[in-house]
Amino acid sequence: MFQQADISVIVPCYNAERYIGDCLESLRAQKEPRIEMIFVDDGSTDATGAILDRFAEGEPRAKVMHVQNGGVSSARNRGLALAAGRYIAFVDADDVLKLESFAMLYRHAVSTGAQIVSANHTVFDMSKGVHVPVETEPKDRKPQEIVKEIIHMHRIYNNIWNKLYDRSLLEGLRLDEGVRIGEDALLNLQLYLRADRAAHLQAQTYVYRVHGASAMAGVRGHSEAHQPMLRAMSGILSREGVKELYFRDFLQTCVWVDEKERGIRACMKTFSSRVMPLVMEHIDAGKIAEGDRVLYAIVSRGLFPAFYMLMRVREKITGKRWGIRR
Repeated sequence: MFQQADISVIVPCYNAERYIGDCLESLRAQKEPRIEMIFVDDGSTDATGAILDRFAEGEPRAKVMHVQNGGVSSARNRGLALAAGRYIAFVDADDVLKLESFAMLYRHAVSTGAQIVSANHTVFDMSKGVHVPVETEPKDRKPQEIVKEIIHMHRIYNNIWNKLYDRSLLEGLRLDEGVRIGEDALLNLQLYLRADRAAHLQAQTYVYRVHGASAMAGVRGHSEAHQPMLRAMSGILSREGVKELYFRDFLQTCVWVDEKERGIRACMKTFSSRVMPLVMEHIDAGKIAEGDRVLYAIVSRGLFPAFYMLMRVREKITGKRWGIRR
């Protein structure tokens, strides 16, 4: 008799022959709960496809799909279309899971009733042989609070591969295939906006491995590279009718992204032409939260550059930051 998988694990794979062996063995070692592994070979030109096929021959829980190259979001979306498990998990082909990762995530989801369970992870720099643990506060937050953290590019809540998702939460949602940087955050933004309950597991379940072929390794031009994500984020917040609620947070992130590459003075000199249009797009002034109305007035009247420069001076004197800079 067919038994529904507890977790569908989606693994996009592209030219990963150097690293995928460790990933496959870490998946094979996950004995509980019932999982199905969905590998999407995204047009690999090396031995990745053959490695996956051999693995599936000896692993009844594995399915392999070979498709033309469409990018990681396209591959993940292909996997989602096949997923039948109660929960969804994502794993990257060059990373590894720690022992009993899925068992811990699954038990936490069932015991808390959370539709999304996140967990801590480790970043492993393969060239330096250095492991760096990435953790967050040991408390559960409301989904609305996590949305604020996602806008601020939180190093745990933005990622897609350190979580377990209730599959029903993904109905009608897919990754944005037109965004190459921050596509994880955009999906999480929508999922946490939908979720009634989220939980965080204080355990290291995933090892994110950094190497020369990693997705972010060749990124140049921080501000320009992140503009598609910010435009898409603005659209999501507007469609969901919550952009006014997160006005301050979105403003702070747009400024931080531009400032990180270009510096404070250059960012503020072109704020009105580069940053302000996106921040003010589709904003209903009447819906701005009471605590942000003064800030909204400062921005709308063109006074923000002078205000921000004063805030940065105050920061140097007092050490108190204006906004969150990751």
